[in-house]
Amino acid sequence: MTLPPALLPLGERPLLILCDYDGTLAPIVARPEEAWPEPGAREALARLLAHPQHRVAVLTGRRAAQVQAFLDLPDLLVVGLHGMEWPGEETAPPDTGALRRITAQLPDLPGLRLEDKGWTLAVHYREVPEPLQREVEARLSELPLPPGWELMAGKKVREFRPGGFGKGRAVRRLARRSPPHLPVFLGDDVTDEEAFEVLREEGGVTVKVGDGPTLAEHRVEGPDQVVALLQRWAGGTSST
Repeated sequence: MTLPPALLPLGERPLLILCDYDGTLAPIVARPEEAWPEPGAREALARLLAHPQHRVAVLTGRRAAQVQAFLDLPDLLVVGLHGMEWPGEETAPPDTGALRRITAQLPDLPGLRLEDKGWTLAVHYREVPEPLQREVEARLSELPLPPGWELMAGKKVREFRPGGFGKGRAVRRLARRSPPHLPVFLGDDVTDEEAFEVLREEGGVTVKVGDGPTLAEHRVEGPDQVVALLQRWAGGTSST
């Protein structure tokens, strides 16, 4: 396992380390409730939380409480629902009527799994037979959206959410309130590209996890390399 050499010395200066969860701190799995963190991820995050100069947070499309349950780090800042849910701030009431209208229009296909997050609705099709996955994508993209809503694409998932949010906005907010820390964002999915774009404007560091086209400047192979990188920045002895 070889980490990008340009990333290794970053830990010598104060960092604001921002991580996605699924696919970044945890492997992608078919069932969201089984997305346990990569071995060593919790310990690396705990060391960063105790670090004298670094700060660390997680930005996720999940509810913040789900990520907290997986990681069991009460002091970790977790921003949930793609920037809709902030610790210590009241989240706007969910539009349950819009969610019901969307759910009623969804196709009935084998393997399609719904994840109702209360405020957003994720439609997972990783378990849909491969020949039908293109049909799922096409049919979801054709659904009429309630006013002010948008459809967000991810890896074998489409998520319906209110507009005006996103990881890009969340990253900008966190970066601008944390000088002189250098912001670093690590993410694996299409939903993380807007955060990469923002950090390019803000002068931060962007790290794509896994393959696929990206705006990120650097790339690592998977969550195991993310953990190794976090350990290095936390002052560990990993040289990989």
